[in-house]
Amino acid sequence: MTVKVSCLGGGVLDLIYGVDHLPSEDGKSSARSYAESGGGMAANAAVIVSRLGGQANWCGRVGDDDKGKRILEGLRHEGVDVETARTVPGIQSSHSIVLKDLAGNRAIILYRAEGVDPDTSWIPLDRLLDADAVLADNRWVEGAVALLTAGRAKGLPAVLDADSAGDDSTLDAVRASTHAVFSAPGLAALFKTNDPVKGLREAKKFAPFVAVTDGRRGVLWIGSDEVLRHLPAFKVDAVETVGAGDIFHGAFAYGLGVGMSEEEALRLASATAAVKCTGEGGRRSFPDMAHVQAFLGAPENVAITTITEPTKAWGNGGNTNG
Repeated sequence: MTVKVSCLGGGVLDLIYGVDHLPSEDGKSSARSYAESGGGMAANAAVIVSRLGGQANWCGRVGDDDKGKRILEGLRHEGVDVETARTVPGIQSSHSIVLKDLAGNRAIILYRAEGVDPDTSWIPLDRLLDADAVLADNRWVEGAVALLTAGRAKGLPAVLDADSAGDDSTLDAVRASTHAVFSAPGLAALFKTNDPVKGLREAKKFAPFVAVTDGRRGVLWIGSDEVLRHLPAFKVDAVETVGAGDIFHGAFAYGLGVGMSEEEALRLASATAAVKCTGEGGRRSFPDMAHVQAFLGAPENVAITTITEPTKAWGNGGNTNG
């Protein structure tokens, strides 16, 4: 049976420019490459679910402009059901300018659609809950709370992508989730600490499972047994990280929907994001399941295992190790 994951939240159009160095002061420079790609946290999560072999639908808002049409067309092209999306008259769709350098580092300027009513009454929850897992990002907290609350009440894995720093209202979505997965900046902003272990301990007061990702450092998490665990990052030569966090969350939700343990789902998510970072062009470098499984089967990746109760934390720039 094909696994279904419903995703709610951001959808944008990414304009991706490759540059030699990220700008640090006034001046001009030339781009060495250019690509357009659909983006957005929940939208990218839906795409990776489809790439991995699942069925996904996306619920979000776009404007009635050309960018909005391209966002929806891009999702349809990936096999994502967008019948649960809404086109809002009179607004400009969200879009971003992404600069990426030769080392794979990036800088993003995001224009978020203005004047969008946060109303959730139109969300087709019955259709979205016909799924094996649900995912929402914190770009639209009211919508996230609605879907995650309903999904959790039905007994589904209800995954919050808290990759964006957001604001204090994100805590409402954390409470509604079964699994809250933060970026390091997002966790630090919400819980006012640069110590990820301390931040996770605080987050665990509000959700059954919490995790934080930090690129090359890997992922830390605390589950229902209250034990801190660390999965080191898979080592790759990264050329582009655009969308890597988004598809980490999507692959994690897919794994939970399949019936994987949380540790297995995190491993799948980490590998999926790592493989993506070796390619360019936004969604064009999102891997399928065959590529992810081949990557996980490589001896150097089989050797990367979970560390229980690591002796060192990430705080203050340190490494986590056993």
